[in-house]
Amino acid sequence: MTRCLILGIDHPVAKLIAARLKGIEVIGFSEDGNSAAQYQGDARKAATYEEAVKDVDVIYSDFTGMDVDWKLEAVFEALRRQRQQVRTVMRSVAGIDHELTGKWTYAGIDDSASFLKQQRYAIKIVDEAEMPYTVLRPLISAKGDTAYQLVNEGQPVAVKPVTPETYAKVAAGEILDGTHVNQSIAIVGKS
Repeated sequence: MTRCLILGIDHPVAKLIAARLKGIEVIGFSEDGNSAAQYQGDARKAATYEEAVKDVDVIYSDFTGMDVDWKLEAVFEALRRQRQQVRTVMRSVAGIDHELTGKWTYAGIDDSASFLKQQRYAIKIVDEAEMPYTVLRPLISAKGDTAYQLVNEGQPVAVKPVTPETYAKVAAGEILDGTHVNQSIAIVGKS
């Protein structure tokens, strides 16, 4: 049976994704010491992940705030130590390459320039690990669209957010099917 580790399992969007993952084993990692997740700890230390990544086929990262680069570097260091290969699906954000056609504010982020720089570096870590990956770059808002479109890397991206539920549907599909391996795609509203 496929085993999927969800990083940031306590985040609301990650919970929506986990609920959609039928037919595979889902385990979770949380930075919150009060979590019910199977694995918890300092997300910036490789030793924290060594047990969590064992026998995992797919990792989904829902780390969304600052320091995502440090956290993913620690995950991939743990994988390297164990000489383990996995497929990774990473949630990032649209706007990392200045591809947005309008303005967007990232919730909970005071320094957008540093945040986007960390997102770019985190994607570089995932890409250079030489393991299969998919980077999902959504714009998410509770008032977003339920219809969506996928936009390839390098193309302009309209500022049209999708709902958390819509993003969860796309992310769960990618985890289960691996349709966009070794690609970075934006997910935006269709209307």
